Amino acid sequence: MYTLDLTQDDLSTISFIGNRYSWSQSLLHLEEGKNSIAESQAWEIKDAIEEDMVGGHDAYPMLDTHSQLCDKLHKFYMEIV
Repeated sequence: MYTLDLTQDDLSTISFIGNRYSWSQSLLHLEEGKNSIAESQAWEIKDAIEEDMVGGHDAYPMLDTHSQLCDKLHKFYMEIV
């Protein structure tokens, strides 16, 4: 089981990006606060992030790489084994 803690600002950003990219689309169903994520769902999120990186692209298009949300997502991504 994995966890991802999201704020209302995080969710607003994810919602704004919406279905434009796989990473954000995979997170649209999450809620504010601590989200418990099953391993199978975590792998689906990881696959979505990697799908956006095909061809050498950034992992989180449209997301400020210095933002707290980017940091949270990267830590979450790296924890999935």
